[in-house]
Amino acid sequence: MCYADTTDNPDGTAVAHCYCGWSNTYPDHDAADAAAESHTRDAEAAEAEFAATH
Repeated sequence: MCYADTTDNPDGTAVAHCYCGWSNTYPDHDAADAAAESHTRDAEAAEAEFAATH
C-alpha cells in the first residue's frame, strides 16, 4: 500500500512523495496534495484489482 504525503518548499512549490519511491514537484501545496491523494487512491485501486484477480 502506498501512502503519499507532501512537503512544502521555501520557494512556494511543494513536493508530493511516497515511500514507494514516487515523487513529483508541483507549483503549490494544493496541487501537490491533490497529486498525493490521487497517487494513494490509484495505488489502492491497483492493489484491489490485483487481489480480485489472483
